Order: sequence, then C-alpha cells, then structure tokens
Amino acid sequence: MRRRTLALVPLVALALAGTACDETSDTDLDLGTTTTVPTSLLVEPSLFLGDVPCSAATGAMQSYVATVLDVTDASAPFPLPSSPPVTCTANVVFRQILVGHVYRLQIDGYDVPAAELTPVGGTSSGSRSMVRRAAPAAGTVAPLWSTFCKDITAQQNVRSTPETCEELAPLSTETGVLINPRATLAGTSTIPGLELACKKSSVDPQGNPVITGQVASFDVRPADPALPPLVNLPCGNPAPAPYTQNIKAGATYTFRVEARAETGGPVTWGASCKAIAVDGLVVHALCDPLSKDGALDLSLADVLAAAGTSCAKENVATYDALLGAPSPLEADGVACDKPVRFAPIEPAAYPKIKLVGRDAAGAPVVTASCLAEIAPGAVSTATCTLVP
Repeated sequence: MRRRTLALVPLVALALAGTACDETSDTDLDLGTTTTVPTSLLVEPSLFLGDVPCSAATGAMQSYVATVLDVTDASAPFPLPSSPPVTCTANVVFRQILVGHVYRLQIDGYDVPAAELTPVGGTSSGSRSMVRRAAPAAGTVAPLWSTFCKDITAQQNVRSTPETCEELAPLSTETGVLINPRATLAGTSTIPGLELACKKSSVDPQGNPVITGQVASFDVRPADPALPPLVNLPCGNPAPAPYTQNIKAGATYTFRVEARAETGGPVTWGASCKAIAVDGLVVHALCDPLSKDGALDLSLADVLAAAGTSCAKENVATYDALLGAPSPLEADGVACDKPVRFAPIEPAAYPKIKLVGRDAAGAPVVTASCLAEIAPGAVSTATCTLVP
C-alpha cells in the first residue's frame, strides 16, 4: 500500500534566557492577520534534558536534533525530515503534519555547538545524521545522548507537546539497539491514569502492606537468534544495556517483550518492538503497548502455494475461515488471495481451524485444516495442510 508522505517542516524557536515566562517565536505566523494556531508539534528541551547540563562547558549538551516518526501504522513506522541542529536552549516546532496521525519524537544530543554542525546532504536535506560544517568529508558526528518522547496524536489547530520523555541515555559510537521494556507500558489504556505500571510494595500509615501496579518483570526475546534473550528483568529497573554485538547497520531487528504479573510466573501480557540499526548510533526500539490479547493471520493463498497451485488454477474465488474451539469466530467470503486477521482473540491453542475455498458459485473446492498457538500481544500465523 502506498503511503502519502507530507514534508515535515521544523521551525526553530529560541527560548530566551532571563525572561519571566517562556516565549516562543514562529516566523511563519502573521500575528497581525490571524490568531489561529497552526496544527503543529512543539519540542521543548525542558522535557528531555533532566539532569544533563545544557551549556558550553566541556561534557555538557550543547545542541540537539529532533526527529519525528509517523507511527500511525504501528507495524510500519517511518521517519519524517529531521530538524536542523539547534542549541539546547531552543524549542523546535514541526509544521505541516497530518491531523489524526500519531507521531513519536526522537532526540539526538551533541556536545558540539549547533553552529558547527550541518546535516548530511545540506541544510534542507532533513537528514538526521550530522557532519562538522568545517570538515564534512571527515565523516558523521555521533551524538552522545538519545531519547524519545510519548506518542502524540496531531489535532486540528493545536500545537501539541508530548506529556513525557524518557531519560536521556548516553550513547557510544557503537552500532546498537536499545530496548526499554518499560516503553511497552505506555498506551495500555485509553483512560489516563489506568495504564499498566510497575508493581511496587509499600506500607500505609497503619503499617499495612500496599501493592500498586501490575507488572513485576519482563523478558526480551529477539527474533534474531544471534542476539541473546534477556529474562527476568525487574520492571522498576532501568533499561538494560543495548545490543551491540552482531548488530548490522541498516538491518531491521524485531523483539518480543513478555511481561509477567509475578516474576517467574506465566506470561500475562506481550508486545512487539522494532528498530532499524544505524551505523555508529545506538537507536531506541519502538514498541507497541502491552496487551493480554493476541491476533491470528490466516491465508488460503499460502496453503495453495504450499501445494504448488494457486487461486486461479483451483478456480477458487473466496474462502471461509472458522477458528473453532476455543473461539466461535469466523470470516466468510474472503477473497481467495487476501489474508484475514482475527483480533483480538484469547491466548490459547487453536487446533481446529478450518479453511474452505469456494468457487464463484459458492461450491467448496478446497479445504485446509490449521492449528495455531496464540500468545499475548503477538500476531501468530497458523500452520495449515490441505485436506484430501
């Protein structure tokens, strides 16, 4: 499916030191003719700096580059043009975004002044990679810190700001992927304040034990067998060290995060995470919210292909899919070459899935028997065989 791409224009708004309140200037606005705020995203350094100093001192952050990812389709996030390098006291405003789309902000922090950096390909390239303005042939300059902020849904005529950002993480010049299991807690509820949280124990004023939160521990399981799994990670701990061994620039890495209500207990929730490795950077993996439910993808075309035939050869126009116990869900009249997804469905073993391919008149032509194991927060595929 082709995705419409709209250029994302970042504007720099300097945060003026010494003023009594925050001031934002936007040179694209004509305040004499309109008071309508354009649909936009605002990045403020106060959201992500935390304890990292922002100054010209050695070892402090001096500049940053902001990048926006469109994560409306969580299975296929894609980056939009990055901001130019700006001083760590400056705000960045992103304009020309799409109302209703979901965006995620990523920050790369540098110990180099903004005036000494320029994007690869020129100031209008929108590149996230930086080189020194005085020596562009010397190669890219690696950021020393990185973070990302909570997802934002763009609203009409609203300048949106993320509610929170993850703590800045120091980076090395190694190519790596950082996965923070706690990122899967965000978005687990549509009601503010009811999202999943790390389990904590405390004592009330009367001396009674009080337990808050739901998640005790995480397991991180990479799809790439060259990367080791991380198991029994306490929910309240900081993110584990990034994967740097066997990480190849340009490759896509996927991970399954499993969350447990009790350490060592059964998996209660699950989520998927994805990252594209960038040479010389440790990038954050982007994660879906944890879910108790799973999903199942079925396709008759895959079954026919395994048998050395096709929808056209078998004269199959549509097919019916029946999950069978423990679920009564079914889908009828699905086009022969189209997949069907059942979601959400209860995690369990589904050994009695049935696919029936029909001709244009509705008569059965082929039948397949399938089985699948549905896990929390995962999209599973069934194993099918043709029934003689």
